[in-house]
Order: sequence, then C-alpha cells, then structure tokens
Amino acid sequence: MASLDVYAALVILAIALSGAVIVDSGKTHSCGNMTLRCIDEVYTSIFRNGTVSDECCHKLVKIGRPCHEALVRRDLEDPFFKNHTNIKQEILSKAKQIWNKCTSIVDALSVSPNASP
Repeated sequence: MASLDVYAALVILAIALSGAVIVDSGKTHSCGNMTLRCIDEVYTSIFRNGTVSDECCHKLVKIGRPCHEALVRRDLEDPFFKNHTNIKQEILSKAKQIWNKCTSIVDALSVSPNASP
C-alpha cells in the first residue's frame, strides 16, 4: 500500500475523537473518546499492517460504526486518493475488516462468563 503520512492523520483524528462531533454526508455523529494509542493501533491496522488490541477494539466499538466510517471517509477525502481509487477501495475494505474483527472480539468477550473489558 502507498506510504501515507499516517501520523499527521492521527493528530487530526486525535483532535476529532476527543469528544468531537463529526458531520458526514449531512449526518451528525457524536464520537466518544479514544486514546492516542488506540487511534494509532486502528489507523496502523487500516493504512499499514498492524493489529488492534482487545482494549482498543472495545474503544472502537464504543465510538460506534457511523463514527468509525465517517472518520475513515474523511481521511479518504485527502487529494492523494483522488486518482488512487484502488488504494481507496483497499482502505475501505480494511476498515470494514477491522470493524468486523473488533465487534466479534467485543461480542465474544461479552458472552464469556470471565470477560472483563
């Protein structure tokens, strides 16, 4: 995947996730807080090859899918992606995979009698 300035995006995302409200396609999403470490894990997993810890999966699921998707789409508005639709589709697919993985982890832990988030 193309090299991106992920850390600049992370700074913007950290500001956005500090209890901010995201407006995407005319819809307003109130995003909860995520730690910078979790933001880094999620975005490294989407834009590079990383993993998201169970703790950060919980935080991602807590902010909600609409917020997660809105933030990814907002990053994809960068002019870099205008002529790179193949990379854009790969990132959208990866973001969906991360979301699905995290929801399955959260679901599995909530069913387990010894679960603790």
